[in-house]
Amino acid sequence: MATALCLLALCAPLTQGIGFKTELKPELKPELKPELKPELQPERTGPQSASAPFRGAVQKTRTMTDQAMQFFQSIANASSKRPLLLMNLKSSEVASLGGDFMPSEEFLKSGEEQKQFQGQGNRLPDYGIHSPGKQNWAVHENGPMPGLAFSTAGLEYSTEAAGNIQSFSKNREDVNVICNALFNVSTGYYLDTQAGDGERPSNTLLLEYMTWRGLLMEANIYKYADLWSKMRKAWLFLGSISPHENFTKVGWSVDEVIDESSGRQLHAYPVGTFLNEMGGLTTVDFWNVNSGCFEAEILKETLLHSGSYLEFGVVLVTFCGREAGHGDSLWVQARSRSDTETLIFEIFNTAGFEYLGGLGAYFNSDTIASFAFDSHLFVNPAYFTSRGLYVPTTLKPAAPRKTSTLQEGPLWDAELASWDSMTHDEEVNCISEYIQRAKAAVAPQEMVPVADRASSRWTGPKDASIDNPPQLRA
Repeated sequence: MATALCLLALCAPLTQGIGFKTELKPELKPELKPELKPELQPERTGPQSASAPFRGAVQKTRTMTDQAMQFFQSIANASSKRPLLLMNLKSSEVASLGGDFMPSEEFLKSGEEQKQFQGQGNRLPDYGIHSPGKQNWAVHENGPMPGLAFSTAGLEYSTEAAGNIQSFSKNREDVNVICNALFNVSTGYYLDTQAGDGERPSNTLLLEYMTWRGLLMEANIYKYADLWSKMRKAWLFLGSISPHENFTKVGWSVDEVIDESSGRQLHAYPVGTFLNEMGGLTTVDFWNVNSGCFEAEILKETLLHSGSYLEFGVVLVTFCGREAGHGDSLWVQARSRSDTETLIFEIFNTAGFEYLGGLGAYFNSDTIASFAFDSHLFVNPAYFTSRGLYVPTTLKPAAPRKTSTLQEGPLWDAELASWDSMTHDEEVNCISEYIQRAKAAVAPQEMVPVADRASSRWTGPKDASIDNPPQLRA
């Protein structure tokens, strides 16, 4: 008994440092009327509606202001009806744990500000990823959702490439997409539905280096932690895209394939829900689709149903087949890779897209020089014509990757020699020219204000498009 008392006495200071204090200051203690006490634990019979307040809200928050009440209700609704995206906070605004919390006037007003940051206002949120705080790591400490911390806008990337311009894809897919499909789109918005660690491989990092911004999704918590550490200039979301028009949870196997019976259940929302939360965006210039072997279901739902009002410019799809035994839902049923490929082509054809070509070529036989593609590239002609841009029609992918030591000899050498790929010099010239155009597209177009207006003159970069408009590549 004495030993137990000694242990409690020693542990008491530690528990005060890491836990929440249950004793409130007298002025913060709510005065509850006896007739309101039964309402403190309301019975819930189903998921809470985003539009209707939960029962007992008024009684529970009699001591709160209306603004504070709206703020907490928005948090409760976000967890069940919309994706809780990582938001934008400055480093000086990060609150540390411990001690009594005294709400400030800015905190009470944050309910209204939240509407802007979550896309309910008329402007896009500020760019920059928003990550777990110093004392609230999503992986290493408690907290079921990624925390909020600071914006990485203006911060250096934390990548192995150290900011060098290079290809980050498996087989130079990013260079091919830029030079053959997006060359006339100087800057834009991307959507990457399985971003991995954010660097190797990545089909969007090179675009981001050249002024693009977007949304990165990752379903693997360990890769998500690496993605967070790269300081990508993008929104982050731990989860995936729903295969139907409603919010759901999808399971992922250890092989990162969708598995309904898996204990790893992650949030999934329709594409339109994410874009609405980020300012009502309706155009995605480049979509990199790679979603654990249910890409066809995501594409069908987005392009033909709940996301048909959205505009997509260029879509790169990496897909795979599914084995049996992953669940009973339609999006986890067994289907061969060939059948999946056929279904994807039918979906894009129905949605009005045109096939540009395959990327990520590799030899798929050890006896004959036959090859296949990891992914397919599609373009939306309406996206380009509405902007007065040339519709891409050709693709010059990199040569096939050998997947076996047996793939040697004259048959494979002849196939590689006849492959129509971009040369190294062509790639360098293309990316160099694209960088210059991207910088010009985001350069300020107005004169910088100075105190002495009599001597003020424009000293910033000249808008090259006025005298020398960029030529469209045919």
